[in-house]
Amino acid sequence: MSEPIDEQPEYIPDPVKEKQAKAVHFLVSIVRLLGVVLVMLGLAIVLDRLPPVPPLAGYPLIFLGMAQMWAAPVWIIRKYIRARVAEEAMAKAAEGTDAP
Repeated sequence: MSEPIDEQPEYIPDPVKEKQAKAVHFLVSIVRLLGVVLVMLGLAIVLDRLPPVPPLAGYPLIFLGMAQMWAAPVWIIRKYIRARVAEEAMAKAAEGTDAP
């Protein structure tokens, strides 16, 4: 970043990549929100707020909700980043083979 601001190249966003990133962000937000719902449902079951359901059935829901809030978004983002890196590598490889 030693270049003056005037000499730095202008960033031009790629609309397709931005659309993909927004879709991934939306997906991660929905997955986290559903994880919170599962945790709340599991807690309601464990605290015996839902009478016909035995309290032990709530613990797996709490565990699944926690995993959905923490592990699933990380997995989704890693898959997205790996796909982007592979896509850029393939583009560079194709660009390198086209040169005379």
